[in-house]
Amino acid sequence: MNLTKKHLTAIDVTIRVLTALVGGYLVAMLGAILIGNHLLNDKTNSIITGLMLSFIFYLITVLFVFATKTTIRAFAVVGGLCILLYFFKLLFAGAAVV
Repeated sequence: MNLTKKHLTAIDVTIRVLTALVGGYLVAMLGAILIGNHLLNDKTNSIITGLMLSFIFYLITVLFVFATKTTIRAFAVVGGLCILLYFFKLLFAGAAVV
């Protein structure tokens, strides 16, 4: 099977879309969890603030994925950010403000 430039471009765009959708969702979700659990306000305001900021996290992630020069770099940065946020979630799991 010969992969032409047209096929490679389609594969590149598909990988970027999947990275933006899945990676953006994970970054937004993990960011909302971290903010919701660790702000010093009351619990309701912390959760609402985290959820509102999750839309901004998702937007920034999608813009970054499509603005990056290479697909591999976009995938690596978003994947690394997801792993880092998940690590912080696990690290601060016992330190949640009640």
